[in-house]
Amino acid sequence: MKLLFESFKEFLKEEDIENYGDGSTVTLYHYAPVDAESLTIDPSRFGGSAFSRREKETSTVPRTFFYLNLDQREPFVSQGRVLYKVEVPLTSLYNLKRDPESYIEQVRHPTYGLRKGIEFDDLLNTIKEKYPGTFYSIPNMDIVNWFEPVTATKVPEQERKELEGAN
Repeated sequence: MKLLFESFKEFLKEEDIENYGDGSTVTLYHYAPVDAESLTIDPSRFGGSAFSRREKETSTVPRTFFYLNLDQREPFVSQGRVLYKVEVPLTSLYNLKRDPESYIEQVRHPTYGLRKGIEFDDLLNTIKEKYPGTFYSIPNMDIVNWFEPVTATKVPEQERKELEGAN
């Protein structure tokens, strides 16, 4: 189990949030089935879509999901949806990859590690007490979870094409 935990911690360190920002802020991207100039993206709706219902198996803590790099977007999430963006201060994101406050170590079970719906809930609840968002990675994707409602603006079509490139 210790080897699995150490592998997980190493995996989290591959990329970093500072690569996406200008030193003080970072732009988060979210796809939604709503077409409006601005949109309040609210974690209270967590679990309402097929995408977040799957994520709810890992943790029931309400949150919304944002991309940092649109080259990493999932076609089943982006296709037929409107792209929105919001700029947030880097200081509002807890860097789970570095885990500078050792939250993982604090909540992990000594035998079972980070179990779905148990320690993962504890981890996210601990983070959201001090930060409105957290940054982490899964294979081939860097993600931000945001724990509070946030208003995002629609990305104009030309800008969207440039951001998404040929992907």
